[in-house]
Amino acid sequence: MSKDSHWLNLNADRLLPELVDKRNIKEVLSSKIKSMSNTYYKSRALCQLAEFYDEQSPDLLNESFQLAKSIQEPILKFQVLEKIFNIVHYKQTQYKSLVQGIIKELVLSLDNIESLYDRIIASIRLSFYGSGDFRQTYLTYAVDTLMKINDDNEKIELISKLKPFISIYDDLQISLNEITENLKNKTQNYYINSYYGKILFTENYLLICPIQNEGFSDYVEIQALFTLFAQLNDIKLIIENKDDINQLWINLFKDVDNESNIKRIVETALYNELFLTPQVAIIIDELVQKGQEDAISIIFPYIIKPPNEVLPLVHKWFADHNNNQKNKTGRFPSCRSKICV
Repeated sequence: MSKDSHWLNLNADRLLPELVDKRNIKEVLSSKIKSMSNTYYKSRALCQLAEFYDEQSPDLLNESFQLAKSIQEPILKFQVLEKIFNIVHYKQTQYKSLVQGIIKELVLSLDNIESLYDRIIASIRLSFYGSGDFRQTYLTYAVDTLMKINDDNEKIELISKLKPFISIYDDLQISLNEITENLKNKTQNYYINSYYGKILFTENYLLICPIQNEGFSDYVEIQALFTLFAQLNDIKLIIENKDDINQLWINLFKDVDNESNIKRIVETALYNELFLTPQVAIIIDELVQKGQEDAISIIFPYIIKPPNEVLPLVHKWFADHNNNQKNKTGRFPSCRSKICV
C-alpha cells in the first residue's frame, strides 16, 4: 500500500462522513466520480483518485486524460492536463504515449487561449515540457505575444516574469529590452531592470500618477526620493556583489569549463540556500543536453525547492536517471521530496 492509499484510509471518515462503514472506500469514490456529469470536475477527480488508488491508477489516468481532451475552456483544460502529467510521473507510470499525448494537448490548448496574458503564462509553463528548440520556441512565442499587449501594467508584470527565463537567449533578451524601452512610463523601467527598485511597485501606488488627488505635489516628491534611493542601492549592489548567484549561473552556462564558476556556486550553497529557480533549471537542462552533466554534477546535491513550473523538467531528469543510472540528474534529494509531496 502506498503512503497515499494509507492516508486516504486514515482520513476518509473525517473528510467524508458518508463513507463510514464502507468496506472499499476507493471503489465507492470511483463510482461517485464516474457518475459526475461535468467533464472538468470529473477529469480532475479521476486524476486525484489515481494518486490514492494504486491498483487502478493507469486506467484512471487514461480515463482522466480522455475526458480532459474534451474540456471546452482551454485554460481549465491546460490546468487539468498539467495535473495529469505530474501524477503520471509521480506514480512512475510507464506510459510514454500518454506523456506525449498530454504534451500534444497542452500545445493545442495554448493555441485556443483567448486572453493574451493567460496565453503568455501558459506558453512559459509549456516551455518546461521539452528541451532545446522546443523550449526556445515557446519562450519566443511568449515574447512575440507580449508585443501585442497594450496594458503597460500587465506588460511590466510579464516582462519581469519572462526575464529570468530568457537569460541565455540573446535574441529574446534583445526583443524584451526593446519592449521595455517602448513602455509609456519610463519610470517603470526601475521595476523591470533593478533588484531594489521593485519595492517601488509592490503596490499600484506608483504605477498610476494620481493627477486628481490633492496630494499630487507630495506624490511627485516621494516618487523622486524613492527613485533616487533605488538607483543608489542598485549601484551599491553592482559594486559590492560581484558574485551575484544569477550571474554565476549565466557565467557557468557560457563557460562550463571554468572551474571557478562552479566553485563559487558551491561556496554560495554552503552558506545560503541554492534554489532550483526557473533560470537555474533551464541552464542545467541545456548543459545536460550538451553532454556537460559530469562537469556540473557536483552542484546537484545542494539544489533545493523547485517551484511547480519547473516540475516537468525535474520529472524528466528523474525518469532519465531511472532509465540510465549513469545519468546524474537524479541526485536532487530535496527535489525528489518535492515531487512526492
